[in-house]
Amino acid sequence: MDIIIKSIASGIVTAIILLIAKFAGPKMGGAIGGIPIVFAVSYVMLTLKDKSLGHEFLIGGIYGAIAAIFFSLILMWFNIQFAKSHWLNFAIAYILTFLLALALVYFTSKK
Repeated sequence: MDIIIKSIASGIVTAIILLIAKFAGPKMGGAIGGIPIVFAVSYVMLTLKDKSLGHEFLIGGIYGAIAAIFFSLILMWFNIQFAKSHWLNFAIAYILTFLLALALVYFTSKK
């Protein structure tokens, strides 16, 4: 039941971001949506009984924010260098971002 409530909350937050984008413009919606929602979820999880899960989730959110910034920068650079292949640029940037996030988790995990 807990996952259902969290999923509904996530859907509500997404709907609010989309409404902001519709009425205030896509730049404002992107700015609001770019704020990692993970931190809000982490706060809720930190206040629950199992604080270790919330802490790990928060660390993952930070890695996700780093990966999102990397994705934006690499995609912009690819689109400047290779303007005619924007779908290929997107796919390559996405794969590189996934590999970066995977590397961050792998190299910072306790063995």
